[in-house]
Amino acid sequence: MSGRRLGVIGLGVIGCGSIAYWMHLRIAQRLRGAALVAAADPDPAARKRAKRLTGVPVQECAEELLARADVDAVIVSGPTHLHAELAIAACAAGKHVYVEKPLAASTADGARVVDAAARAGVTVALGFNRRFHPLFEQARGILRDGQLGRVRAVQTTFCEAVLPDAMPQWKRRRASGGGVLLDLASHHIDLLRWFLGDEVATVDASLDSELSEHDGARMQLSMRGGVNVQSWFSCRTATSDALEVAGERGTLRVDRHRPAVSLRVPRRLGYGVRTAWVVPPAAVAAWWLERLVRPSGEPSYRRALAAFVGVLRGKAGPLPGLIDGMRALEVVEAAEESARRGTRVDVRAA
Repeated sequence: MSGRRLGVIGLGVIGCGSIAYWMHLRIAQRLRGAALVAAADPDPAARKRAKRLTGVPVQECAEELLARADVDAVIVSGPTHLHAELAIAACAAGKHVYVEKPLAASTADGARVVDAAARAGVTVALGFNRRFHPLFEQARGILRDGQLGRVRAVQTTFCEAVLPDAMPQWKRRRASGGGVLLDLASHHIDLLRWFLGDEVATVDASLDSELSEHDGARMQLSMRGGVNVQSWFSCRTATSDALEVAGERGTLRVDRHRPAVSLRVPRRLGYGVRTAWVVPPAAVAAWWLERLVRPSGEPSYRRALAAFVGVLRGKAGPLPGLIDGMRALEVVEAAEESARRGTRVDVRAA
């Protein structure tokens, strides 16, 4: 890698839309051990915004960016239906890849990315950034410590109200990578696997298409270990992003839009429940301080990209990768099949 000579990873961003403009481009300029050196987008308006924001060269074609010797790794944040092709091209060019979720629009395309990465011997990380949010890290730690006892059930809700006029054209149809299963549910599918250390066995789902295709979904999942999960996803409903885990000894709720996890346990005396005090770890305390300046700040994107750069520089650390991307796609496709057939469907692992 050209950046290794100076110990700095040269980053390129492919796709300069909303998520790149507000997150990836800004973060890449400030990451320790990395330098943003170029970006690319076919849309002239997006290129202009990115150039004004960063001052780095912004190419029209991804191929131009991938041909640059000073780009060691790329962040793929284009429309979902282009994720696979862009990731495969980056692998062929010998670049490491951080691809926004989902990995691809289908398991077939995802498998092509897996093959391309294996042939090239490069690192591919998935943008399941919720794993790096301090609250979700803390919640997983509570579960892994056994504070809830055996987990029996999980309820999740993830909604982002978006009117069709404000929605990019590609997000309005499933064929171009739209729909709440790929856009929203993939995050929670990954969190369930990560929280529980288990895989989804079966899916029973229904889909609604009111204002755009697949803009609402209900899923009932059963994990291989026996945990039952109920989930609701919508882009017609007010903003929410929360998971509630019910165990034998308590109930844990983590809500991305609240500053702390909630752990409810039985009262020591009498009937009912009480809220147990949960000591915030250092990462949560640091996030609280950030919120004083930026109340809507979202730390997980920065921490996920920092972990990616850290791995490229030789630092050991867990990264959601290709297998995680494939597992999420397998559940999404099983949910779509269930909705079509009107029955429960087994998840088939590729």
